[in-house]
Amino acid sequence: MQFYAFVAPGLENIAQREIAARLEAERQGQRRGVVFFATDALPQDLLGLGTTEDVFALVARGPVSTAREGLDQAGALVAESPLFEDAVGAHRRARPKRIKRITYRIVAQRRGGQQRYVRQEMRRALQQAVAWRFPRWKHMAEQALLEVWGLEAAGELICGVRLSDETMRHRTYKVAQVEASLRPTVARALVMLSEPADGDVFLDPMCGAGTILIERGMHGRYAQLLGGDIRPEAVAATRTNVGPRYKPIDIRQWDARDLPLDDGSVDRVVCNLPFGKKIGAPQALRPLYEGFASEVARVLKAGGVAVCLTSERTLLAEAFGAWPDLYMERVFPVEVLGQQTFCCKLKKLAEY
Repeated sequence: MQFYAFVAPGLENIAQREIAARLEAERQGQRRGVVFFATDALPQDLLGLGTTEDVFALVARGPVSTAREGLDQAGALVAESPLFEDAVGAHRRARPKRIKRITYRIVAQRRGGQQRYVRQEMRRALQQAVAWRFPRWKHMAEQALLEVWGLEAAGELICGVRLSDETMRHRTYKVAQVEASLRPTVARALVMLSEPADGDVFLDPMCGAGTILIERGMHGRYAQLLGGDIRPEAVAATRTNVGPRYKPIDIRQWDARDLPLDDGSVDRVVCNLPFGKKIGAPQALRPLYEGFASEVARVLKAGGVAVCLTSERTLLAEAFGAWPDLYMERVFPVEVLGQQTFCCKLKKLAEY
């Protein structure tokens, strides 16, 4: 069957690797924020993916004009799709429920503009196509059994039946929140980028609400999880969200510029660094970034990996530039809640 998933823009390749590994899926292309794949895996298995924000069974995909005729083209793509019944069947298997009558709602999204029609018109066109295809179904504005989503992007319509719900992107463990807390799907992608292994000592020195630590625990086996934050409310939030899970784990209040850890004691470091736009002017962050880089260079084992997310790419590069045994392997942009950030992957040179 054919499926697609929404991901944070910039993390498409990492999501594709997880999908291929977990579902033995075949890649079928991608566009910004969307990955396409085919798999024979059970639809319910797709709901366990960690890097995707929503998963859909594909109904239709094809070009649509930005002129008024685009509405008719979109309706025809959906009404005549040979994939619709299979997509509904995938939803039934992924989220079984006893019902008397199928209800549905339409979600119309758009990336880009220049259309000669508004999103509400596209939503009506898709609703009419579904009503024609399945006249016994009942349309509802909210709380429907099925959600049929249509996304217009770069002159193409992508339409599917949503298999996931809000817990895929938000999880259920985040009971306590702190400001600027990282999205779980992005945290899982950062964890995967760090090349996690069963015997890792894994560190998040600015753990916030504990999202990265929990996503590492959910990802697979490890030797120990270490996390801390300078804010007592963040440490308390992490302890609340972690609960009794993911042992052994050590959560402490500390300053990331002066970690109470031995030299060369950590295999992996993953951190969501403070952003200048949210915390303060970039130059005000320089002492923090420099102290953080110094401690990462000290506690990271030879051959270890550090992955950082920041909006201050230049500041981070300058901070780590003072440590020649750490080299920047990859830097790429990631869009997080509409803000441009950068994911930076560093490695520490192995000893000879």
